[in-house]
Amino acid sequence: MNPLVSIVVPVHSREAELTELLESLVVQTFESFEVLVINNDGPPKQHLLAPFLNRLSIRYIELGENHHVKARNRGVQEASGDYILLLDDDDLLMPTHIEQALEDIRSADLVFTDAELFRFKWEDGRRRVTDWEAFAYDLDMERLRQDSTFIPSGTLYRKQLHDDIGPFDEAVYNYWDWDFILRVSEAGTIRHPARATVLYAFNGTDNLSAKQDETRRRYFDRFCHKHGLANMEMKNFHIVQAERRDYVRQTERTFTGLFPGRTEGE
Repeated sequence: MNPLVSIVVPVHSREAELTELLESLVVQTFESFEVLVINNDGPPKQHLLAPFLNRLSIRYIELGENHHVKARNRGVQEASGDYILLLDDDDLLMPTHIEQALEDIRSADLVFTDAELFRFKWEDGRRRVTDWEAFAYDLDMERLRQDSTFIPSGTLYRKQLHDDIGPFDEAVYNYWDWDFILRVSEAGTIRHPARATVLYAFNGTDNLSAKQDETRRRYFDRFCHKHGLANMEMKNFHIVQAERRDYVRQTERTFTGLFPGRTEGE
């Protein structure tokens, strides 16, 4: 029997983070899902997956090149579920995330929740949370064309959406997620519940969005041209986050600083 949900996780070199993500999936209250781990030219990951094979349905795929958008497209192609759930290898989900998202998607084609942006320090090979804040903004499609408050981590959507809009756009690379949500908005229905059940690492230069260079500029210009966006300024995630904090909405928050699947003292 096929799982209902396929979780697509591109991986490269982050090992401890991937282990923490898998620990958070083990304690999900909804269990009919598979995890597709797509290694985009990083070190082998089988040794990290082995301890979880008796608790999770995991499929491991070697992409053979370092391209995180191609990795996601490969994961969607290989997915058995009716629904796709997107994650990066350093994200985590609160235990009820999938169960609640499946309730929400009954009246939508795509569901994405609010998130907790957390900062951390390393202790004994594990991340220890030092502080966190809500990433929670109302869904305003006009504003979304100027400022992307869409974090794809934890997003659940109907796989058949790709029949209408095609795969993730590999040509816009860093902006694949912004491009994706704008295209979905033209083809389907989006729900954005006020519930922060995604944990998203926010440690400065660890995040791709903190980096600015000419290659990224070319992708940004290509994205803006595709969607007819004029007079746009390219800013990294951390700068924009500081600017938008005045617009944070009220959201349900249950994160206490302890990662799901981890016990006190671990």
